[in-house]
Amino acid sequence: MRCVFDKCYDAVNCANGELSFGFYYSEKQNPDSSIHIHDCCEVLLCMHGGKNFLINDRVYDVEDGDVFIMNQFEAHKITFDEGKRFLRYVMQVHPQFLYEMSTVQTNLAYCFYARGKNILNKLHLKSDERERLIATIMSLKKEQPFGDDIIKTNAAKEILVMLNSAFIRQAQMERAEVHNDAINKAMDYINANYRDNISLEKIAENSYISVNQLCRLFNRYCGTTVARYITSKRITEAKKALLSGRS
Repeated sequence: MRCVFDKCYDAVNCANGELSFGFYYSEKQNPDSSIHIHDCCEVLLCMHGGKNFLINDRVYDVEDGDVFIMNQFEAHKITFDEGKRFLRYVMQVHPQFLYEMSTVQTNLAYCFYARGKNILNKLHLKSDERERLIATIMSLKKEQPFGDDIIKTNAAKEILVMLNSAFIRQAQMERAEVHNDAINKAMDYINANYRDNISLEKIAENSYISVNQLCRLFNRYCGTTVARYITSKRITEAKKALLSGRS
């Protein structure tokens, strides 16, 4: 049962095709350059070289060792420092696997879907937790002669238990996003009005900055343009509507 790959594409296909999970590790500066979403949930452990991470309407600073968790509806894009190796471990897990592996007492999907003002996509793992996470992922590369699927499924469950425990532990902590009032105001306005034909001028006016400042700050903190963010927001919301049966 192969579940560790060299490319994100293969990990996603494994998770979706088997309704289970897939992992990959990379040191290359080749993340998806566009704002994107997957059909599965994602866990990204950034070990080195990350800069900013845009997830839906929040922009997070990325520090070495940070973990980010996203569900299939949360559009995201990570930026990295030029000239540095971009080291990260990624887990893709299908929502159905989360629900099938959960129990009445333990909801493994909780950290992916519990959202709110003071609830973050960014996790700070303890050093021993981070080391255990990496060791578990690397151990999954080895094929076992017997019970390989059970061993790897149990390892994935252990990872999810650890992530949920860390998520619950820090749920009441202060927000760790980039504190830029103009960007926050711009995102709030876009998220409230994305269905309308909104202009750069209107967004800038509501953010109390010029259009040039808006574009410069958006590119700096989000690594993308305002227009692309609006398009991504519309696509994400349309996907939510389709999956929930709304027209």
